[in-house]
Amino acid sequence: MLKIEATTKIFGCIADPVDHVKAPTLFTDFFNKNQINAVMVPLNVTRKDLGSVINGLKNIKNFVGLTVTIPHKIDVLNFCDELDIEAKQTGAVNWIKFDNKKTIGNNFDGMGFVDGLRNKNISLENKSVCIFGAGGAGIAISFALQKSNLKKFKIVNRDEQKAQNLVKRLKSFYPNSVIEKENFSNYNISDYDIIINATSIGLKENKDLPFEVSNTKKDALIADIIMEPEETMLIKHAKMYKKQVHLGKYMLESQISLVTRLFNF
Repeated sequence: MLKIEATTKIFGCIADPVDHVKAPTLFTDFFNKNQINAVMVPLNVTRKDLGSVINGLKNIKNFVGLTVTIPHKIDVLNFCDELDIEAKQTGAVNWIKFDNKKTIGNNFDGMGFVDGLRNKNISLENKSVCIFGAGGAGIAISFALQKSNLKKFKIVNRDEQKAQNLVKRLKSFYPNSVIEKENFSNYNISDYDIIINATSIGLKENKDLPFEVSNTKKDALIADIIMEPEETMLIKHAKMYKKQVHLGKYMLESQISLVTRLFNF
């Protein structure tokens, strides 16, 4: 087990609420297994306190990194001194590197999700993909998917203007991609190969469904990005209909290699 010392590097996982997060356990286990003198702790921070907390963490010399989750992925942009290319494209951040009181925002959600599919031998080539949710994670995943030569891509979101803004943003970077949006109250997912839940519907004790699994094609893959619970109501319904499923934990697990390169482990 890790021995906490004066030289131990501290990472944080910032969220509100924080009781659903898996990153502290996953990364601390990784640090232990690889004999890295570091630990990750959960930080429950509200939106109104976000700025003061980030500025305070800058002054802790052995605080080196922060993973960011619901609801802070977009708001935290305001407190980053620099952004990498994925963060600039998506307008969202899920990792911050602290370097000499400077905050550098990164976004590994999209790459992590796509890598998670590939690690399970799931091909995206010429596939039709629909994503529910146009928030921080949904934006990142949407951008990463455009690099995979999809047949077509659709966004469904409760806030139609938010979905439209994402479509415009994606097309500005990928003008040749087939991208469309549909209203949450009237959508058709019957001919899509992969359907992704990138909303918070199903988090913790939430029993709601982001979409009806019965409306998907017979061989559709149902993916969720929620990690707590591991089997959301969506995943349970997908299994009930004998669909192939992809769990939320795979997105986080596949980010470890990206994070190790960022922090030179």
